[in-house]
Amino acid sequence: MKRINLFFIQIVVFLSFTAAGQTIVSTETENITPVIFDFTGIHCVSCPNAHLAIEVAKEHYPQVVALTFHTGNYAAPNPGEPDFRTIQGDSLVNNFAYWDPIDNIYKVVWSYPTVCLNGTGVKNNVVNDTNLFLQKVSEVINEEAIVNVGAIAYVDTLKRKIKIEVECYYTASASDSNYLTVSLTQNGLKSTQAGAGEDYVHKEMFRQYISNVWGDTLGIPEEGDLIQKTYSLNLPDSIKYHDSDAIELILRNIQIQTFITGNDTLTTAYDFFGNAFKNRRAFDILNGTNAAIEFVDLQGVYSLNNKPALVVFPNPAKQFLYVDLLSDISGNGDIKADVLNIEGHLIRQVNLLSTDKESNYYIPLKGLKSGMYLLHLHGDRIYSTTRFVIE
Repeated sequence: MKRINLFFIQIVVFLSFTAAGQTIVSTETENITPVIFDFTGIHCVSCPNAHLAIEVAKEHYPQVVALTFHTGNYAAPNPGEPDFRTIQGDSLVNNFAYWDPIDNIYKVVWSYPTVCLNGTGVKNNVVNDTNLFLQKVSEVINEEAIVNVGAIAYVDTLKRKIKIEVECYYTASASDSNYLTVSLTQNGLKSTQAGAGEDYVHKEMFRQYISNVWGDTLGIPEEGDLIQKTYSLNLPDSIKYHDSDAIELILRNIQIQTFITGNDTLTTAYDFFGNAFKNRRAFDILNGTNAAIEFVDLQGVYSLNNKPALVVFPNPAKQFLYVDLLSDISGNGDIKADVLNIEGHLIRQVNLLSTDKESNYYIPLKGLKSGMYLLHLHGDRIYSTTRFVIE
């Protein structure tokens, strides 16, 4: 297997994290993960239908990657309303073109909602019918990908720093230049929403690109290439659109999405009235993933003598994983231990009861496949995540 190391310009000097030599991406041929672009706005009456269709798709296929862009006139707030627009989101929509397979032309984002599935537009009658939209998503999932994508993000909530490791493995050769995009979205933002009322909860709301808006170049990879990239930066307290009030960035609610594009081209695209817009950028999305997120260096994770709060062994494990809680956890009630797959989906959960001394527990691993997992402990004073491998 040929290995390619791509270095990048680091945005800030980052704190030291425990390095992982384990490859986080599969080398077996996998199917494509759908990546959904949803162009929306708080004053768009029909947009909640698109939000619902996407959430239903994610319930059926948790690996689905979704990004919701608040752009255009329908996203412009009235006095007292939050402004969810972003400068980078404007840059995307003002230069983007998607393929319309019905009219057989490229189009600009003109009406709302506009939903694209891996770079191809989806008609509103399909978006408004959750069953039809789910069928479209399943058609993408049934296609084989030429590249697999894996990603892990490490977040230090005290220092508001994030480090993201991305791996791309090519099971077949690309036919043209590929690009890697890494983006940040946020769940749980509330506002009034036309067509849905007050206190509407927004999900997968685009906040910023971590890569270039159009992705970072990967060249023209060949079968067997493993490409690794790392991104490190400070996360802002809030994100502001021009002179509007800033929107708080709550780290517990963030998501990191990565995807790879190909067939990148400049083209002429059209609106509903047939007006032509030159030099719009179009692309196909080849595959993507939601990064697993680990929170590190959090208050309460270390005891007074600065001993780590959590040690797991053996690692790699087979039938059992032993958990040694090294910190003083007295008086904190139950501590939950979540076993998640590398995509961050919950696989198993057990309760760990706190005691007045250092404690040792074990977690049965029967029924879990070989591979990498995340162990996440959370209680009143302990919030810690570590990785382990099952042989």
